[in-house]
Amino acid sequence: MDSSVMDAAWEALRLVLSWPYIVYPIAGTLLAMAFSATPGLNSASLMALAIPVTIAWDPLPVMLLFGAFVGGATFMGSITAILFNIPGKASNAVVLLDGYPMTVQGHAREAIGAAATSSALGATVGVLMLVVMLPFMRSAALALGPAEYLMIAIWGLTTLAALSGGSLLRGLVAAGLGFQLAFIGYDPRTAELRFTFGLDYLSDGLSLVPVLLGLFAIAEVLDLMASGRETLAPRRTPDPLRGRVGGGIRAVFRHFPLFLRSSVLGTVIGAIPGIGGSVAGFIAYGQASQTAADPSEFGKGDVRGVIAPEAANDAKDGGALIPTLALGIPGGTGTALLLGVLTLHGLTPGREMLTDHLVLVFVLIWSLFLSNWLTSLLGIALVNPMARLTTVRAGRLIPVILVLAAVGAVQYRGLLADLVCAVVFGFIGYRMKRVGWPRIPLVMALVLAPLFENSLHLTLRLHELGRIDFWSRPLVIVLLVLTATSLVLPVMRARLRAWRQRGG
Repeated sequence: MDSSVMDAAWEALRLVLSWPYIVYPIAGTLLAMAFSATPGLNSASLMALAIPVTIAWDPLPVMLLFGAFVGGATFMGSITAILFNIPGKASNAVVLLDGYPMTVQGHAREAIGAAATSSALGATVGVLMLVVMLPFMRSAALALGPAEYLMIAIWGLTTLAALSGGSLLRGLVAAGLGFQLAFIGYDPRTAELRFTFGLDYLSDGLSLVPVLLGLFAIAEVLDLMASGRETLAPRRTPDPLRGRVGGGIRAVFRHFPLFLRSSVLGTVIGAIPGIGGSVAGFIAYGQASQTAADPSEFGKGDVRGVIAPEAANDAKDGGALIPTLALGIPGGTGTALLLGVLTLHGLTPGREMLTDHLVLVFVLIWSLFLSNWLTSLLGIALVNPMARLTTVRAGRLIPVILVLAAVGAVQYRGLLADLVCAVVFGFIGYRMKRVGWPRIPLVMALVLAPLFENSLHLTLRLHELGRIDFWSRPLVIVLLVLTATSLVLPVMRARLRAWRQRGG
């Protein structure tokens, strides 16, 4: 790294930590945390609201504020997933697989401690990789085509076995339902409507926000009402919350190779335009389960099931900035809005951004870094009062959760029909939970289906035209090997474990 880059980094750090500029990342972080703690709201909603307010600002405070918006949102969505089984957004959904069972077992503090530590350290890995990879990203991103995107989608689907709650067949059926639901709306090839049944509401497809709120928030309320439990935790007193924050922090370092692997994976996947954190968390969880000595422990309150997706989810923020700053290609919804903000303030991503405005680039990076750490530290500081929420009477929690779910569903697009959609999926999610069918594969299929379908059609068409040779692309072969490994490794481990149990 040459001296000009180091000088820009130090100058940016000085600006971020100086008065009054330090106020912007702190305020942005607190706003992002408040938005993300409300189901259905996220950093993208906050950024959209902030764009008209900041349009007359100078670029420096804008970069400070929006960097904090990008970094301050992910962790709080995981808190609601851990405590109430309600993910803040799709990327937080996988955290509830083991986070919520830990809460039910009285280990909410440990789960939040592990999530906070994984979040802060994962963001650090993501930022470091961002700084290192930024100069090389232009050529790397151009090497990705529809064939590579297709293989990434298939690789993501190999994690279904880890997300299926012990029944691969049920997981496949749930994923098939998710794929079918994702095909509602316009056909990307012909622009013809599919499976809309004449309803205008379905012409644009199902929005992920009301589906998530229904499958988890409303379904969880219905299950809590039907179960007769007084609280989320086993008893009303805080005594059964046996887990300690320190235990969660130590767990990250005890499983440090898993944390590091998940962070790198999250950064790399976050750097792939159009994929982002929703896929990163799923793949990291799947890899953690598939490489574990006993995968059956996952989904029952294993702290590793919190560490892996949380590290990947926060590391992907740094990765998502790589194509945004180097190529002007957003890595996800948040970075798409960030790209619009940069354009409004006369900043052009690419060579100009990385040379003439390098200090502003590092201001954005440092603000992202500071925001992630501030979010995690506040999360740890507030872990006891947040954990005690699980001992509040269900009669007091249920109305609050229902109101938040209703507001989140309607606020996202301003459509009352989204609330109806959330209620419908609430009953579907409740029924799935009662009969033991996994809901996460359905969500994952909804996330991956558009990428899979578009990439498949493009790849087949380009192959027919002789424009690409699927089997001659190195990245396709690498992803194919990773996919095969994800499928074969759990089988080999299971057979080895059975052989050892027989005394072999």
